[in-house]
Amino acid sequence: MATAMNLRIRVEEEEFVISRSVAALSPTIKTMLDGGVADVITLPNIGSRTFPMIISYLETHAAVDLSDKEKLNFDSEFASGKDLDFLKKLMIDAYYLQIEGIKGVLAPTIADMLKIQSENYNYKSLVDRTRAPGWKESTVRNLIKMNWAYVDLQLCQRKRRKELEEHAKKIRIQ
Repeated sequence: MATAMNLRIRVEEEEFVISRSVAALSPTIKTMLDGGVADVITLPNIGSRTFPMIISYLETHAAVDLSDKEKLNFDSEFASGKDLDFLKKLMIDAYYLQIEGIKGVLAPTIADMLKIQSENYNYKSLVDRTRAPGWKESTVRNLIKMNWAYVDLQLCQRKRRKELEEHAKKIRIQ
């Protein structure tokens, strides 16, 4: 049973009890509270695996006895050890609940994970395309990272080749 200071939130058939002041840190939930919701709020778009982390984040940032440094430490460890799919779901839930802090913490972590995933994909596809399993992994990864330089060089060479062809045509015409 929720007291007057607590609120029950139902997520995927699970019920969580949190403080109304903590729940009000989410603009979505605050709007529901301002709309006159009594004791139970149902959040159909939130996952029961991610909601405990969201509650933990909100409780940590609502705590007045924690210093800003402690909150920053919490933020830096918030996403560590989680897989990419879980973090994506957590990000979607944070967007639904309009919690800017979680989005700010998760965005760089997810971007780094996608970058690593992309490099691994590129590495595997480059080895498959070149059929060069004897290449050192570091060599292939460096090639991937320097890919922009290779593409830029090719574009410059094509542009220079066109310029030379146009110059040769002008000489032939004269």
